[in-house]
Amino acid sequence: MNCPACGAHNSDSIRFCRGCGASLSSPTSTQRAASQDYPVRYYGLDALRAIAMLLGIVLHAALPYIGAEDIWPSDKSRSPAINTIFQFIHIWRMPLFFILAGFFANLVISKNSWTHWWSNRFLRIGLPLLVFSPLLSFTIPSVFSYGATGTWAFFFSTEGQPYHLWFLWHLLLFAVLTAVARPFYLFGSKVLDSLPGIVLGIFRRVIHRPLRVLFSAFFQSRFPLLLIILCFFINIPTGGELIENPAGSGLYFILGYSLFTNHSLLSYIKLYWPYYFLFAIALFGFYMTAYTPTLRDGIRELFPELMTLREGKDYSHFDTLRYLSQISASVLFSYAFLGLAEAKFGSYSARLKFISDGSYWMYIVHLPVVAFATFFMFDLNVFIEMKFLIAITVTSVICLITYKYLVRSTFIGLILNGKRPPFSLG
Repeated sequence: MNCPACGAHNSDSIRFCRGCGASLSSPTSTQRAASQDYPVRYYGLDALRAIAMLLGIVLHAALPYIGAEDIWPSDKSRSPAINTIFQFIHIWRMPLFFILAGFFANLVISKNSWTHWWSNRFLRIGLPLLVFSPLLSFTIPSVFSYGATGTWAFFFSTEGQPYHLWFLWHLLLFAVLTAVARPFYLFGSKVLDSLPGIVLGIFRRVIHRPLRVLFSAFFQSRFPLLLIILCFFINIPTGGELIENPAGSGLYFILGYSLFTNHSLLSYIKLYWPYYFLFAIALFGFYMTAYTPTLRDGIRELFPELMTLREGKDYSHFDTLRYLSQISASVLFSYAFLGLAEAKFGSYSARLKFISDGSYWMYIVHLPVVAFATFFMFDLNVFIEMKFLIAITVTSVICLITYKYLVRSTFIGLILNGKRPPFSLG
């Protein structure tokens, strides 16, 4: 029989699914929801996913004002306030997004099938990448040329691809990897079903149960210390950045996938989200202050033995602590916002639903708009905080208007959101 929770094939004689550990003798809450056409809707998490996506507008509007000249045309002025906003959002936004992607992936698979999820990914992710990537290769290089030189030069370039759509490639990769691995998993399950009962019992005690315990310790704990340690080592090659580290984003995806069937953990973080948030704020505070020039000079004077020279730059054990605080804050902020969303925004709201439906389109098209808005104001003699707010407002209005009148009721909206928008981007 197939497990209604994860779709894994199991023999009729066993009571617990080998794939997810769910009981096969009595329906779980996930199975009951699936059998009742999913009356449970995660409106709060769907809105949170949309917010995480739309905060990309804020991050890209901030880049010209935080000293990112090596990757972005920049204004002549800098703003510590805008940099703090950027760092705060950046530290948790993509980890949270991949957690939510995994959560809604499990929802779609539990409600339908793995095959449905794979086709959903290739339609809602693969097709937009195929259509919009060439358009972005024309608009973004031209806009960036204007930002760097002050003059227009329209041209086509693939340098920098996939730009801000890199996370879609990660999600598409996860779909491909699971599609490749699934037949081997089913074949292994059939082989296990054919084993004698005593051999199967030994396998369950010696291998399956310890692996389940280990998996739970890493991905289903209320106190995610082991998960933080795992993320710490997996993300070392890229310093916590996920854009070039699908293994790092995959950990967060697995966390979200397991969270869908872990109702006790979701209920716990829904109740205690303020505590996760307070710990995350403390870690973020350390992350922001650990490398101020004053503190660095103090470390050098008080503990010169901790300071070494690496590639011509000062390095101390505080670098490691700062990186650890970054990873820890990303996980704890994610827990906190998951709980906050379900606790405060778990009911239906037409306004939030509209934003959720439009967030995918708005994120895809926003980058050339927000970049042009900030570059256009380089010579404007106003506070850069005002430029920052103007760029966010103008970009959001343009993206919302184009979504409402050019996309929402068209085939583009159907491709991006599907017939049931709350579950379309899992």
